[in-house]
Amino acid sequence: MFENVTTADLYRWQRRGLDALGSMLQHGADAELPALDWGVATSGALTGEAGSLLSTPAGQRAAVDAWAGFLNARIEERVDADGVVHLYAAFSRDGGVVVGAIRATIFPDLAEGGE
Repeated sequence: MFENVTTADLYRWQRRGLDALGSMLQHGADAELPALDWGVATSGALTGEAGSLLSTPAGQRAAVDAWAGFLNARIEERVDADGVVHLYAAFSRDGGVVVGAIRATIFPDLAEGGE
């Protein structure tokens, strides 16, 4: 399926993702949404990460909620055996051309009784 993908295709897809990200960042700044760490794959897919170094656990959740609301994405939540919460919200924009996900890994808050 991907055997005929050229380097030019990959760069074109990344530029499309970057263009969409630029628009999303402008909206985020205008709406005062929390800042995320962003990545762009060679496919043009975008990943926004609400990292633990940027915020508290509540802040991470609020960032995912805010961006998922803007992107009209449904948040999926999974909690592993150690109490670590994994949030994931897939999105598409521009008729499905630009796709990506917002995510966060939230570790138990030790100050609130976690181990």
